[in-house]
Amino acid sequence: MRSEKKSPEFHVALSFAGEDRAYVERVAACLRDMGLRVFYDKYETVSLWGKDLYTHLREVYFERSAFTVMFISRHYRDKLWTSHERESAQARAFQEHREYVLPARFDDTQVPGLLPTTHYVDLSTLSPEELAQLIKEKIGPISRPNFFPPEPDVLYQALGTRGRRARQRVLRCAEHFHQALGLMTSEERRILSTAALHACPAGLPDDVHLNLEYFSRVVGYAPEVIIGMASRLDCLGVRSRVYDKDDEPIPDGALVRSRRIIEFKFEPNDPELPDNATFVLVEVFRILHTNLCPNCVADALAGADFSVLGTATGFPHREE
Repeated sequence: MRSEKKSPEFHVALSFAGEDRAYVERVAACLRDMGLRVFYDKYETVSLWGKDLYTHLREVYFERSAFTVMFISRHYRDKLWTSHERESAQARAFQEHREYVLPARFDDTQVPGLLPTTHYVDLSTLSPEELAQLIKEKIGPISRPNFFPPEPDVLYQALGTRGRRARQRVLRCAEHFHQALGLMTSEERRILSTAALHACPAGLPDDVHLNLEYFSRVVGYAPEVIIGMASRLDCLGVRSRVYDKDDEPIPDGALVRSRRIIEFKFEPNDPELPDNATFVLVEVFRILHTNLCPNCVADALAGADFSVLGTATGFPHREE
């Protein structure tokens, strides 16, 4: 009996005849751009080299993929290798009693083992891009450790960024921040995200600042611990400072009596980028907290998964 895997090697495997490659290759490219792990033979040239293909392909379609998309055509039915892939995938579907095989039809060709009552998608009405989107929705939310989307259009829209050059600058700033986040500890990511979420509106988006005593109570760390963690972020482009705000009186009955303020700024070390890119830091965290439930925000931060910044890659599913 096949042992269960928490995370399959491939999110989806594509089974098709060579005559239908032009369409399938566009689907594979879209899926890869979405950040999905897709088994498509051209992407596996090195890993397939020298392997016993009969055994290897059986493993891929039987146990190493979360789904198999079967591209059915008259060519598909008559090929020996596609028959082997189909039989392996059908054995998996039989074992799991779920919709593991996802049929996609170029024509009405009947293939052995596929019941006529099995729902399929009609490829004559779908572009490769539309099919890729359906596959993504079928797979559902996934974890992409250390992932930054190739097209963070959600971020562009939130910032109102227009024009190729402006988008390139935002993209590079966001990539710099993602790289910095990947080098932070989970505690450092948490304090930075929490600071952005609870920041004083007066500083945004140029800086993230808030009362240190209040911040301490929110994150559950002593002020000096926060200051220590913040200071370690300087080498990653996240500058911090602590200062006293003496120019405003403390109102009677105020819950927080301290005047100490902690401030964060993101200053990427790149002469071609803005000296202050805090606006990107703020917007990234805002998008995460707006589109994801608290548990998913924590997972995204823990894994440096920024997929929600792109329409093609994200799975926004805000839950209360």
